[in-house]
Amino acid sequence: MENKNTMPSAGSGGLFDQPRKAASGFVFSGAVFGMLVLSILLSVTLALISQTSGTPVSELTQSEAYLYVAYVLYDVAYIAAIASFLLVCKEKPRALGFRLPKARYWPAAVLLAFGLLFSLNFVNGWFIDLLGIFGYEASSSALPSVEGAGLFGVLFAVAVLPAFFEETLLRGVVLEGIKDVGTVAACLLGGLLFSLFHMSPVQTVYQFVCGCAFTLLAIRAQSVFPTMLAHFLNNAVIVLDLRFGFLAGVTGGAAAALYAVSGVCLVAVLVWLIFFDRGTNRRKEGPLRSFLLPASVGIGMCAIMWIVNFAAGIGG
Repeated sequence: MENKNTMPSAGSGGLFDQPRKAASGFVFSGAVFGMLVLSILLSVTLALISQTSGTPVSELTQSEAYLYVAYVLYDVAYIAAIASFLLVCKEKPRALGFRLPKARYWPAAVLLAFGLLFSLNFVNGWFIDLLGIFGYEASSSALPSVEGAGLFGVLFAVAVLPAFFEETLLRGVVLEGIKDVGTVAACLLGGLLFSLFHMSPVQTVYQFVCGCAFTLLAIRAQSVFPTMLAHFLNNAVIVLDLRFGFLAGVTGGAAAALYAVSGVCLVAVLVWLIFFDRGTNRRKEGPLRSFLLPASVGIGMCAIMWIVNFAAGIGG
């Protein structure tokens, strides 16, 4: 695979000594900036509609139209960031991680999604309890109706689109630019970015672990497609459970067995990816500075929004 992060022998160590890293950083910051701009535009639009129609904003935000727009809005920012990268850098789809993986990574993705979704419930619950010590109360996120054909619309908006665009952005554009920092560093950074990217105090630990695991899977598979599958399954199970409530009846011993099996699956997949499937291991070949400088704007905005959301949870 071509390394586009080559440094000149007598370089100054500047931002563009490793252009592919810099491009990844700019794309990340651009996507976050786009998300915030679109959020502001949506809020302004809601206020104008409320003023002209006399309908309270609280009522507008419960409408089906608003809920769908709210869920697909960020995808517009992702599309713009990805398209800008392809146009400016003149890259091909392979630069997004669009490569067919070996067959063994598909079942690994399924087992990873199963393991993450259920076995991390305890860890996430502990973190939420920790936030509660500071007076934080998590707010629930409303979904559009999942009744009838609405189920397919919600699956598309909540499971298909985020899986495709978030993975293309983070495990495609960004990861392809920073893989030469080493496998461990890339996974930890991938987890941090994925966690911050969602700006959700409640999901902080869960998204960090998912981000690390998805990054490792993408590196091993040399493809973003298995992580898309894992991401989709994670979100789809949540939507399907909301519609059919099949997890509500899993209590007592059945719940303990489910968590135990999912934990075994998670550990088994991670052990295999870390210790046995090491063909794509990378040692550190270059510094992170070329990525972190342009990415720091997006990281800073995400951190600020995390704090704002945390403060809102305390005040709410």
